[in-house]
Amino acid sequence: MKPFALSHLPLRRRLLLLVGLAAVVSLLLAIAAAAIYDFSTYRPRTVERAREQAESFAAIVTAAVEFQDSRTATEYLSELGRDPNIEALAIVQEDGTVLAEYHSPGTQLMNFADTGARAQLVRAGRILTTHAIDAAGPVHADLWMATTLMPFADRIWEYAPLLGVVALSLFALAIMLSITLRRAISEPVQALAATARDVTRLRDYRRRVSSEGSDEVGQLARDFNAMLDAVEERERALRQSEETARRQLIEIEAIYANAQVGLCVIDRELRYVRINKQMMEMSGHAAEALIGRTLEEATPELATVLAPICRQVLTTGEPVANIEYVSAAPPGGARRYWIGNHHALLDEVGNIIGVNVAIHDITDRKRANEERAALETQLRQSQKMEALGTLAGGIAHDFNNVLTAISGNAQLAIEDLTPEHPATPSLHEIKRATGRAKDLVRRILAFSRPEQNIQHLIDLRPVVEEALHLLRATVPRMIDIRLQAEPDLPAVMADATQVHQVLMNLGKNACDAMQNRGGTLTIRLASERIESLLHSPSPDLHPGNYLRISVEDTGTGIPPELIERVFEPFFTTKGHGEGTGLGLSVVHGIVRGHRGAILVRSKPGSGTVFDLYFPAVEHQPEDAAKAASPIATPAGRGEHVLYVDDEDQLVDLVTRMMERMGYNVTGMTRPIEAIEAVRADPATFDLVLTDLGMPGMSGMDLAEELLQIRPDLPIIITSGYVRAEDARRAEQIGVRDVVMKPNTVAEIGQLIRDRLDALKK
Repeated sequence: MKPFALSHLPLRRRLLLLVGLAAVVSLLLAIAAAAIYDFSTYRPRTVERAREQAESFAAIVTAAVEFQDSRTATEYLSELGRDPNIEALAIVQEDGTVLAEYHSPGTQLMNFADTGARAQLVRAGRILTTHAIDAAGPVHADLWMATTLMPFADRIWEYAPLLGVVALSLFALAIMLSITLRRAISEPVQALAATARDVTRLRDYRRRVSSEGSDEVGQLARDFNAMLDAVEERERALRQSEETARRQLIEIEAIYANAQVGLCVIDRELRYVRINKQMMEMSGHAAEALIGRTLEEATPELATVLAPICRQVLTTGEPVANIEYVSAAPPGGARRYWIGNHHALLDEVGNIIGVNVAIHDITDRKRANEERAALETQLRQSQKMEALGTLAGGIAHDFNNVLTAISGNAQLAIEDLTPEHPATPSLHEIKRATGRAKDLVRRILAFSRPEQNIQHLIDLRPVVEEALHLLRATVPRMIDIRLQAEPDLPAVMADATQVHQVLMNLGKNACDAMQNRGGTLTIRLASERIESLLHSPSPDLHPGNYLRISVEDTGTGIPPELIERVFEPFFTTKGHGEGTGLGLSVVHGIVRGHRGAILVRSKPGSGTVFDLYFPAVEHQPEDAAKAASPIATPAGRGEHVLYVDDEDQLVDLVTRMMERMGYNVTGMTRPIEAIEAVRADPATFDLVLTDLGMPGMSGMDLAEELLQIRPDLPIIITSGYVRAEDARRAEQIGVRDVVMKPNTVAEIGQLIRDRLDALKK
């Protein structure tokens, strides 16, 4: 006999059977739920009920306890003990005696005053409850009650009515559910099966199933109808898919062929299998010359780099990305920079059958990076020169004070001695040496901060011709000097003396580089326009018109590792005693003072070129040739001058020199003393001459204090290093004269005389 199988029954019977089983299971679950509920709540409920009974019983026997009426208390307990669940009752007094007790028939007597007896009752499963009897008077007692638990078999009948109602409800629900399921599922499914058989047998795809319902069966019918619609459209959809695939293949081919990246496929024998137009242009070969040929045969210029990479990808299967290499392809063309990405080409089962190669031409980006790096190098050089200039300026300021003291004292000694004195020649040598040292200081200051030059609108060609004329008289004849100048050169705002100094320095260096073997020194003057900062040869040159002076020699050249140091102060490639190392640094400072730039190009063994750029001005140059008449050293007329400087030597020197010139001089080294002297007698001084840089209080602060005491007091502030901010502050506090520190007696006298005469006018 075959075993019972639910799947062999018709759907209608299966639904009825499942509904009946569900009803039976639901009833069993309800019984189980009732049992679980009873097991989980019966004992807590019994304990709570016993506690409430004990409290009620204690109130009843309170009077009997107050009067110690044992008989009445026993009667109360006997009446209260009629509850079948109460096994024993007892009133235990505070001294442990039992006032009254009750035990249900058939139970063992027990002493509630005994702790061990009470523990035995708890272990036996009894519920032991106690409650204090609130009796008046000195007597205190507790009511003890022992109750038993009702057996589960007796308790379950308490739920019989509820379970009967549940069973009837489930039976009615099962009947209603079976009818509903038959109408909602069985009959529609049978109709759907009949339609499916007809469609399969008759091939009539026009038949449809009623799909009015909104439930799952209705959705199934709608899906079945949709399936018939899909079958009807199948052939047309297939044709459309084939057309779409063909069109997409054409589009992919067009994208591959016209991509702006060089693309090609290399097979396992390193032969070209496929190539796009960009790759043809990059390699310089047509497709016919590449397809089917190996890398070495078709593009030997690429094979040296590409072949090892392709072999690695074919061996490992790992991509090789972002490989940069240089190629001269197409043959004979300019050098190009490429980045290649190489990925394995796999077949349907994952075998490596070739390499996909994508090559990007980064030549323009590479060159842009190189240009940017060059500009950054020039910017760093400019910043470096600025920092070194600040340091050099500070050193030059202090050094200039020392030289002034030496030179001035030598001049005073010369005036005190006769020309025939043996020390006179030595003093003159001291003056000449200090003169050369002061010139060195001026060159340091020209490097650190261009001097307060006087610029005019001039034509630089005569200045260049004059400098070349002097050079021809000093250089060996084996050096040929040439001038090449364009016609109609623009004028520039420049100091002719400083430009002359620049040309002499560069020309002298060029001749020194050619003195052993001779050569040619060429000076070129040309106009040049810079369109944008991107095309500017230096970050210091903004777009505009410039006059370029190029100084070119055919000497030994400058090594590449030294090219960036040529403008550093005290750096020289000449031997010991042949140069100070300040020439080019001074040139650099002068050119920057003219808002220009200087660049250097050199090739060892071939020569060096210095390019000087000066901003061009579209105006006619002024005639700067002005006759200068000699000026005699001015004399004083007894004016009282207060001189303040923190250097004792300078104070002593200037005081003596000015007294010889006819001035009454008071020299001080402390600004505080000068303030006290003017405050004591403000009208005694005709003029104050003070140094700018002094410790504790600067010359600017001193002038501000003195002007508060006497607002009309003429004050001259001198310094070997005058900054623009110093001049602005002097104007704010009312000081009209902030000048470079004079170097000679005549200069000091002329400076004071001019200021005093101007005040009188």
